[in-house]
Amino acid sequence: MVVGPGRDSFFESGILLGSMPEDEFAELVQGEADDSPPRVFALVEEHGERADCSLFAWGLEFEERASVFDLDGVLFARCSSADGAHELFSRIRKIRLVWPATSLPDPAG
Repeated sequence: MVVGPGRDSFFESGILLGSMPEDEFAELVQGEADDSPPRVFALVEEHGERADCSLFAWGLEFEERASVFDLDGVLFARCSSADGAHELFSRIRKIRLVWPATSLPDPAG
């Protein structure tokens, strides 16, 4: 099902089905957001031999890609995954991939 841009009507296979009541539409919208939220990760730069560290970048991992942002929110790179981002930036810096406690990957998934 695809929601038409700027409309409160919905389409299925290109056919306009009509308007949903607000509560049903709100449930549909919430379901879209709940079905595939990105996971937040950090790329942390190590200084010296475990002497200090600093945040290098933030990332969002989606099902099939990851986006990496600098600390000002500017897009740095698009990668296949958080691991791919770690591999890329580890070529130029001593980087660790860190999953914030609230974004730990699901061990089952």
